[in-house]
Amino acid sequence: MPLSSADLDEVGALYGDDAVMEFVDGGVRTREQTKSALAAAERCWRAEGWGLWVIRDATTGGLIGEAGLQHLFDVDGAPTDFGFTVARRFWDQGYATEAGHVILQDAWDRYSGDLIHAVTDPENSRSDGVLHKLGFRLVEDRLIHGKTMNLWEIQRTR
Repeated sequence: MPLSSADLDEVGALYGDDAVMEFVDGGVRTREQTKSALAAAERCWRAEGWGLWVIRDATTGGLIGEAGLQHLFDVDGAPTDFGFTVARRFWDQGYATEAGHVILQDAWDRYSGDLIHAVTDPENSRSDGVLHKLGFRLVEDRLIHGKTMNLWEIQRTR
């Protein structure tokens, strides 16, 4: 299901966790910042037909995290970014990889480009591992927002 303002309380808790947000650009988000991010996600879905998905536990319906595509306006040559944020209690259980496979499969149906990028902090080995499992390849280190980051890409296969 697309991420929306209806998810504010749960996503606010996710984005408010220091450990979860350690490697996310901008770090921990306030409730107002989260509200703004959810509004941007909704605008992306309306404008592009793709965006961020909410990841929920099939049994309980509880929030596991979010993942999907976003615009990456400030990185030359990488206009679309795949990203994911998973609640700490679900780390190392395969949720990000499982959701990533489903979301990328859907993304290729919705997204017209041939490349999807991802950006990770070089110290975030968990995210790097997930991207590798999803088929992304590390392209280069790139200075982004004043910090050297890993730039990954995955190419459409026809």
